[in-house]
Amino acid sequence: MTHINRRNLLKGAATLPATAALAGVASPALAAGHSATEGAALYSAPLGQYRITALLDGVAPLGRGFFFGGDEIDTVMEQVGIGPDALPAPVSAFLLQSDDRTILIDAGMGEQELLGPGFGGVTPGLAAAGVAPEDIDLVILTHAHPDHLGGLIRGDEAVFKNAELAIGEVEAGFWTDEAMMAQAPAEAKGLFQLAQTVLNAYGTNVTRIADGSEAAPGLSMILSPGHTPGHSIVRIDGGDRQLLMIADTLHSADVHTALPDIGFGFDSDPAQAAVSRRRIFDMVSADKMLVAGSHIHFPGFGRILRDGDAYRYVPATWM
Repeated sequence: MTHINRRNLLKGAATLPATAALAGVASPALAAGHSATEGAALYSAPLGQYRITALLDGVAPLGRGFFFGGDEIDTVMEQVGIGPDALPAPVSAFLLQSDDRTILIDAGMGEQELLGPGFGGVTPGLAAAGVAPEDIDLVILTHAHPDHLGGLIRGDEAVFKNAELAIGEVEAGFWTDEAMMAQAPAEAKGLFQLAQTVLNAYGTNVTRIADGSEAAPGLSMILSPGHTPGHSIVRIDGGDRQLLMIADTLHSADVHTALPDIGFGFDSDPAQAAVSRRRIFDMVSADKMLVAGSHIHFPGFGRILRDGDAYRYVPATWM
């Protein structure tokens, strides 16, 4: 059984500042006077049978205190020019469009204010891309943390009313386990309640996906535990082009590639997260596979390459 570690689950939440600023760049697709798209930041590129669009929901105000388990953390942050209290992490979702599908991978923070105000950019991003909430036919949820599922609801109602909600069966099982919720510290119970509210809002449209199974043609959910017990990554096979959406495998493209074994404050099992991280990094570096990530420098596309015993992140130049 996976046990909730109070330090690991809540260490980051306890150190969050009261506010967070949205650091978005207006998309060239925006037209003056379209308030529905105000503040939208998005980037779109071809991916075989799909077109993928990164949507910036907001920027999380992370700092040095979120990372632990290595004396080299300060040195790495200094080398890449990051101050101890300035480690902003984008919160991104990804839109996939084909001739017959409109799919969203994660949905951002939405109205939730766990990380302060300044979030909710997914909806205007979709509007800027010409997509209404009712156009989404599938949402793939990599894991049930608020910055990934908060945008799925408004109040306790589903935002994407015509969508199937696909979630890994291990992840769904964890957050709906009443015994697990009962043993969680008081500060963590709200995370269970939010996850259950989202799943209840989508009701019979929730599909629990087994490890390695497809949520849609060419979109496989792969169990990668540690950040949460059922954290999943998504392999996107567009035919002539593939991409691995690695979700929260890393929380800083600079720090976690140089120091893949360090822990992060919201990891449920930091040691297991590090094992998953190295396994994924080894795979994508060997294949030079394109990756996308929830918290990689926006728009979040690049490659992770071997660098001695560690790795380095190289942003994609994607025409």
